[in-house]
Amino acid sequence: MSCGAPLHTHFENRLRRPTAQGVYMKLREAIFRPWRLLPFELPHYLRALVFAGVGNYPAKDQRFLAVANMTGYLGTLSSLSFALTFAMADFNALKAAVFGNLVSAAGSALTPFTHRYGRSAAVIYLAVIFYSTLFFFVAQLGRDAGIQLNYIAAAAIAITICGVERFRLAAFLAALGLILHLVVWFTFPTGLAEAAIAPSLMSAIYIQSATTIMIILGVATFYVLRLSEVAEMKTEALLLNMMPAMVAHRLREAPDKVVADHHDAATVMFADLTNFTKLAAELGPEKTVALLDELFSSFDHLVERCGVEKIKTIGDAYLVVAGAPARRADHAEAIMHLARDMRAELDRISATFGRELKLRIGIESGPLIAGVIGRAKFAYDVWGDTVNTAARLQQAAAPGEILAGGGFNNALGGGDHLHAIGNRALPGVGERPVWRLPPDRQESRND
Repeated sequence: MSCGAPLHTHFENRLRRPTAQGVYMKLREAIFRPWRLLPFELPHYLRALVFAGVGNYPAKDQRFLAVANMTGYLGTLSSLSFALTFAMADFNALKAAVFGNLVSAAGSALTPFTHRYGRSAAVIYLAVIFYSTLFFFVAQLGRDAGIQLNYIAAAAIAITICGVERFRLAAFLAALGLILHLVVWFTFPTGLAEAAIAPSLMSAIYIQSATTIMIILGVATFYVLRLSEVAEMKTEALLLNMMPAMVAHRLREAPDKVVADHHDAATVMFADLTNFTKLAAELGPEKTVALLDELFSSFDHLVERCGVEKIKTIGDAYLVVAGAPARRADHAEAIMHLARDMRAELDRISATFGRELKLRIGIESGPLIAGVIGRAKFAYDVWGDTVNTAARLQQAAAPGEILAGGGFNNALGGGDHLHAIGNRALPGVGERPVWRLPPDRQESRND
């Protein structure tokens, strides 16, 4: 008997029967991709444009620089739309505004090329382009066209691109935008090209300016909110990597509160790969890490399938508990099936790597304490006599052997699940009656 279907069948059914841990594994894969800032996947060509020129920066900076690129592209589209509007209205009278918008469109489209000059180059470049061209357009058309309102959007975008780490630069650019907005308001109540602009065209320009502002600010606001959401998702995914979901939830809701629980009935299992030091010397670093990754990843899937909790790995050792933090009546049965499945899975990995791999496993049931320790780095761990006994049983086990204590035998209700092998002297624990968990029928047929 095992916790579920064979492991290969389990992999095939994961997408059809997602567990909470499986969902978060997929979530983790998605959110750590630097371009994954939208609730949908961008087409390849758009993704290439948004992240053009930012590949040499850390993922965190890439996100801020991506909004600089988006702002440049939106500025280009806005300038082209204004150029078309002026050209259709009266090209000869408004040709200065037409060509000014074409220059602005070309300049903002070149934003990705500025990233090679440093993290702050793009925001400074865009500020120069937008602030100077806006000044020129208000001078041409006057303040009634509403073009000066774009200074507000430009200042907001500057803050978004800079981020909190470059707050001084952001504050300076925002203040400069405010000053320029006020300057053009009082300096150009009417524009140089006023005679050529009909009231209906002036209204259309104002509407177009307001629409442009709303679109740019909407994109920037969405980006900031999405960035915050992604950061929260990352935090949750990282917490779920370090501790059970229900413990992570408690820690997130009350980070200053001590997480400590007493569990009356739980089962602890220590598993250790034998002769690992010698094996690592023979395999070398890359193959050793590949083997451990394959081994522990397989064990992680078995743990997920059995509904128990992996506490941690210590070198080549693997610690699992059932009955904590969530209580369950069948904690002993779950660990028994997991131990057998892990032993069977190890045989498959042995064949894959062409090495004879053996586990020593120790299991004990009883009360324990569980909680979160650490400040800079959180860790969920378990303590108590039950944990110590399981660790000593693992050390006393022969390669390929699963030893269990009296608490585990009692939790299983006796019966023929275990074979009594008499008393053993366990270091730091004393002499204890010990049982051996034999292979089940399926394992015996495989052997």
